[in-house]
Parts: sequence; structure tokens; C-alpha cells
Amino acid sequence: MRKSMAAVVATTTGLTLAVVTAGAQRRPGATPHGLTPLDYVEIEQLVNRYGFAVDTGGNNGDDYADLFAADGEFMRPYAKGREQLAALARGAKLGPNNTVHYIMNHVIEPTPDGAVGKEYLIELNWDIAPAAGQTGRGPNGQAPQGQASAGQGQVAQGPANGGGRGGPVNGWDLIGRKAGELARTGGHYEDVYVKTPVGWRFRKRDFIPSRSGADPAPLPAPRIPAAAAQQDPPAALAPAANFIPPTKQSSLTAMDYIEIAQLVSSYGHALDSGYGKAENGEAYANLYTADAAFAGAVGHDQLVILAQIQPRGPDYVRHYLTNHVIEPTPEGAKGKEFLIVIDNGDAALVMEASSNAFASSVLAGPMNTKRACGHVCHTFGAAASTAVAPFCGIIRPTYSTSGAPISP
Repeated sequence: MRKSMAAVVATTTGLTLAVVTAGAQRRPGATPHGLTPLDYVEIEQLVNRYGFAVDTGGNNGDDYADLFAADGEFMRPYAKGREQLAALARGAKLGPNNTVHYIMNHVIEPTPDGAVGKEYLIELNWDIAPAAGQTGRGPNGQAPQGQASAGQGQVAQGPANGGGRGGPVNGWDLIGRKAGELARTGGHYEDVYVKTPVGWRFRKRDFIPSRSGADPAPLPAPRIPAAAAQQDPPAALAPAANFIPPTKQSSLTAMDYIEIAQLVSSYGHALDSGYGKAENGEAYANLYTADAAFAGAVGHDQLVILAQIQPRGPDYVRHYLTNHVIEPTPEGAKGKEFLIVIDNGDAALVMEASSNAFASSVLAGPMNTKRACGHVCHTFGAAASTAVAPFCGIIRPTYSTSGAPISP
């Protein structure tokens, strides 16, 4: 056994020396393919910003155009150049709380010229009226019992409670209330990324609609209007107006971004299942700093109560977060991400809400048992070490275009 261990150590050491020797001509921190950890982080952030930019139409579409290189192009519908790209993110349904493009499963591959990537996309429609007479169901299928009892403690009222109408929202009361559905658009993006003087940008992005079958017919070539082909020489790129690229800042390391991303990824696990232990109160509250506030709950004890009046179970899955954007601040960092709340995995509850039932991983018909959507904004604070502390400060709940309040 000792000889085997020594052989492993020797082999590992040899590999390490080989990497160091081969990397003598690379940028500090670069992988063998030429991308540093912050390059990967920034490409991920570029893609995460996409949903916010295209759905909100921020800065009259300029936030969307800021995602692309000077010669960048979107293929379907075709747009090239800053003005045409900005025009794609202008429209009547856009707004600061609009959330449609939920992007996930991001794969990045280095290339000699930069990188390529691909992601899944689902689009969601929230502009639907709740069905008449919809009510939630309790934890055992019974009619809801209302708000948390006084014996559980009183959580301060806040915006997530609809302006403070009688205490915290009991999540069991909301199960099965339809607030949104899958749109008919879904598929994946195929990207080409390029590193510019102002950070990573899209050189090209194409959308490929989802089609079943082993050998689908080739997609027709993108239709390029004559006006799109007559482009003036691209102007020099300016820094993005509303974002600081990770490679252009010095306060957060790549590991800081990763730790913050892991914190947010832990959110649903803590709230929905208590990391598989069913009791979610402490698991949820421990994501926050001692002075944190969310949905009217302030401080550790109230956050415990807030979690405990939400549906939960050791195998429960309900909160899905994506499009996570992280930005450095003088105090630490701030972030936002899209949220879907899906009441799945309980056929009794789902069937009462609709005839289109789905299990945890199998969907038939529209996804029509969501009760909330939108995006969550929060701040992070730096701990004494270089690690990043949990949620802190005020975490501001926001609302979907349909007005449905977001759960914790």
C-alpha cells in the first residue's frame, strides 16, 4: 500500500511540474486552454446578465447591446451592430420586473480565439389571471389554516406579505395557485465569446428551437435583411453602463464569485428540504448574517420562523434560481437572480390545481402550478477573511409582471 501511495504522489508531482513548465508562456492563473478562472466567471456572468437585459429592456436596450462585441450578431431574428441589437430589447411588455428568459445548463469550451458555449432556455408566461376560486392546500392535503399562530412568534410585516396584511405569508396557503405557465418557446443557445478591451462579449449568439427526433431536419439559414448587411464600420466599444466585468475589478477573486454562487445555490436546498433533513428553519436562517432582513423577517429567529411556515420535506424541491448576476460593491457584493417557485412532486396537490399533472422530473402540458416568479435582489458582505459571508443587509423581494409575490 505504501508503494502505491508513493507512486501516486510521484505521478501527481510529475503532472504538477509538467503543468508549471508548459504554462510558463501563459497568463498567470490561465488553464492549459488559455482561460483563467476569472475568464470563466466573467463568461458565466455575461450569460447570466442576458435574461435581465433582454427582459427588462434596460437603458433603452443599451444594456442588451452592451453584451455584444462591436461586430457581434444575434442570428434569429438577425441583428448586428449596436443599434439593431438594442432594438431587440425594446418592446411594450418589457420592464424592470419582467422575467421571461430562464437560462441554465451553461457549458463553456475554450478555443484558440476565445471560447464557445451553449445553454438551455425556457421561456415563461406570467401574464395570466389566477383561476377563480383557487386555494392552497395544507401540508397533509387539508384546507389551509391561515397564518402562523402567535405561539410560533410574530414576524415583522413586509413587502412580500402584500404590504403587511396580517403577518407573514404561509407558503402552504399558496400551493397549487397557478401564476404562470411555460411559453411555447424553448431550446438552446449556441454562443461564440470574445475577450475585448472592455471584457468578454458575445461575438455571435444563435437560438436553436427544441425539436425531438434523432435526425431533425436542418434549420434554415438565418434571414439577413438587406438593411442589416449595410453596416457602418463598428464604433469602438465602451464599457458596459451598468455592470463591472469580473476581469476589470480587483475587489472580488474568482473564489469569491464561486462562494457567492454556492451560497445562492444553497438557498433552495436549505429552504425546501433543510439539506435533506426536513427541518429547514436553522438551515435557512444560517444563510444570512445576524442583522439580515427578508420578506419582513429581521434577524435570525424571525428568519427561522419564516422558513418554517413554508412547505418543506426531506425530498422537497420548490425554489429554482437561475441567471445569477454578481457585482462587487465597496462593502462586499450584491446580486440578483431569476426565481421560479414550482409546486411539484406531490400529485395530490398538483392534481387539485389542474388536470395537467407532473412529477418531479416529468412534465405533461403547461407547467401550471407555479405560484410565484420574478427576481430576487440581495447584498453580500465580506467576512474578516477573504471568504464571503452569507446574505446580509436588506434582501428586496420583487414582483413578476403578473403581480404574484415572490416567496422567501
